[in-house]
Amino acid sequence: MKKPVFILVPALLVSALCVPKPAAVQEQDRGIFEMLYLHVKSKMKISYDCSAGAALVMRDGKVIYEEYLGATGKGPDAEPVNAASRWPYYSVSKEFGSALLLNLVYEGRLGLDDPVCKYLDYFTGPGPGGGEFLREKVTLRQLASHTSGVTRPRGTPQAQDAPPFSDVALEFEPGTDWHYNELGMKILGHVMAKVGGKPYGDLLKARILEPLGLETVGWIRQGDNLAGVVRTFDGPDSSLIGYTTEPYPGSGLYGTMRDILAFARLWLDGGRAGERVFFDQALIQEAWTDQIHGKKPTADTHYGLMLWLSPEVDAVFMAGASQTIAAILPDKNMVVLMGLNQYGGSPGWGRPPEEHSAVARVGHALAELLDK
Repeated sequence: MKKPVFILVPALLVSALCVPKPAAVQEQDRGIFEMLYLHVKSKMKISYDCSAGAALVMRDGKVIYEEYLGATGKGPDAEPVNAASRWPYYSVSKEFGSALLLNLVYEGRLGLDDPVCKYLDYFTGPGPGGGEFLREKVTLRQLASHTSGVTRPRGTPQAQDAPPFSDVALEFEPGTDWHYNELGMKILGHVMAKVGGKPYGDLLKARILEPLGLETVGWIRQGDNLAGVVRTFDGPDSSLIGYTTEPYPGSGLYGTMRDILAFARLWLDGGRAGERVFFDQALIQEAWTDQIHGKKPTADTHYGLMLWLSPEVDAVFMAGASQTIAAILPDKNMVVLMGLNQYGGSPGWGRPPEEHSAVARVGHALAELLDK
């Protein structure tokens, strides 16, 4: 590689904004990383209201570029975002759930193709309201890939003393269609908690977060210290904190951008961290295999086990509703991360697969330049 690699230090960037300097030296020389910076900055601009952005690149296990833009919110007391800021992960939480699922499979606690009724013996028949689809056909793999068809029919509230998820029915034959929803994530989390002998949040912490040293990753509850927490913006005048009452795999985690990269490294390192094996390469390939190919959604939607996929750009994605997107490029041993706090995007945004691929394409361009 001919050009030197550098890391932009957030504290220096903040001080640079506070001290007047000649116009000629106000802008950092980002070199080849300017393209990622501009991509993040442009997404901030076209969002309804987006106060914070982050741009990071990790290659061969090392962070080689890191920059933060904006503040934790729009109010006068908002703090500049930096490496210690805790961002809303939203559906990036699913990838942590995927790691826990693979870890339990690796240890033989459960199987991907186990039916849910193996663990919830009442999860059989069509469920409330009748219907032609039988719940005993639903597998853990289908829950993890949103191909199970689970739904809660309207007008059939669950009795207070009924077993968990006994009110669930199916909207299609399991494995024949794709419907991205959170109900399947909650059922999967319940099964993992039952197998692991702990509530889902405690299980994730004990098996994934603590062993990897991901100290900033967790849920926020009422009364917690919100210093350094990035708010989510949904429309021009709102900001919110996603408080959690009952953790589950689908959403809710907060943490730093650096900890997303540290977690992504587990996948690039074949499921190992130091001497500890969380899962193996064969299970990673299961998680990175398209589970919905040939089913009814659009042809350009590809999804594995709680991970978005893009065969066209050879990438795997961790992505959430705040528009935080981490593109894992296995062939390049690289992760490119765009962090934002905009919920859902604006009319200037494309569909999720398009937005994911755009970040991956930036990563491939960077890898090509780094290899020259």
